Amino acid sequence: MYPRVRTLLPELESDVLESYEENHVADVMVMNLVAMKPDAERFDAKMRVLIENVTHHMDEEENDWFPKVRKGVSRGELQEIGARMLEARKTAPRSPTQPGALKKVVDAIIA
Repeated sequence: MYPRVRTLLPELESDVLESYEENHVADVMVMNLVAMKPDAERFDAKMRVLIENVTHHMDEEENDWFPKVRKGVSRGELQEIGARMLEARKTAPRSPTQPGALKKVVDAIIA
């Protein structure tokens, strides 16, 4: 969704870039958690921070970003974006240890 919205609504570029960074932080935190044992000293603290970050990200998108997108993008374009997201979901990683998920994190760290 982000690349398409960035193209259609250039005025939301800073919102898109912030969303990319929030997703990046969540990806890195998930990879940290996968590498830890649940009884590790900092596991619960990391999990709470991840939950807080994801909740903040969702609230920001739902209450601020999505209304701007709905206002600036046609219904047909929104339906096309939604259809593409549903199609992408079919091949999306289901576990943070799947190769696609690992590649996403590595790419985010390098970029």
